Amino acid sequence: MIPEFHYAVGWRTAGLHPGGHVGARFGGGHEFAGHAPFLAHPDPRHLDFRASLRDPFGQLLTRTFRQRCSIPVYVLADLSASMGFRGSAAKLDLLARFAAACAYSAYRSGDGFGFIGCDEGIRWELCLPCRFHKGAGPELEARLKDFTPTGRSAGGLLEAAPHLGKRRALVFLVSDFHFPLAWAEGLLDALVRHDVVPVVVWDSAEYQRLPQFGLVAIEDPETGARRRLLMRPALRERFRAAFAARREALIRLCAYRGREPFFLADQFDADAMTRYFVSGVAPPS
Repeated sequence: MIPEFHYAVGWRTAGLHPGGHVGARFGGGHEFAGHAPFLAHPDPRHLDFRASLRDPFGQLLTRTFRQRCSIPVYVLADLSASMGFRGSAAKLDLLARFAAACAYSAYRSGDGFGFIGCDEGIRWELCLPCRFHKGAGPELEARLKDFTPTGRSAGGLLEAAPHLGKRRALVFLVSDFHFPLAWAEGLLDALVRHDVVPVVVWDSAEYQRLPQFGLVAIEDPETGARRRLLMRPALRERFRAAFAARREALIRLCAYRGREPFFLADQFDADAMTRYFVSGVAPPS
């Protein structure tokens, strides 16, 4: 069963399709927007006779309302080789489960959903155009679980920015963020017109479940570089401290640009994602 989470945005969308988000257009909603001359909005159901009697120009006035509209929702995913890590769980399986939940949640909210996966470039064979998909979740999940990431970088994420459309969208940027912070900063700047939710996919085996003593073989999946380390308590604490510092740096970087990151470690909890939107940092209007 595909889990569902609930999301919300703090900005007005100019979409044409009715939905569940605050809109910028006038229509048949319930949010009172003000009065307008009857000739501009000829709807006798919303005539306001009290306001009309007070109007100094003697015009008939109608109440106007803002329509609630749909928004585009995207998952922009890092499919580079580092996302192929398997520890307590497989990172790609976590990504697949999250993408399926996002597709289902967007469908349930009446929003369009799109998926763009990237390594060194855009992997068009895995992409989905932004549409009102009903059954995209299970198929997308299966395709991602069957994919073997081999890309040597996530440079395609920068190429994907123009393909997210001109309308402001809710974009889930899913990656392990194992690239330089300066590059991550440039990526977030490239996505500045959108409401970006960074989803950081980590595994506890990378930094928590390290042995007290013993030889440990470490390999960079993107460069192929290998190294053997003699693990000991002091070195293990350095690993943990490095990940803790990285976590704080990512929080500062992402929060400055609108939203704190959501850390997806070992398993995906849809309720935790809902709580993130309830208590997370709101983006600028």
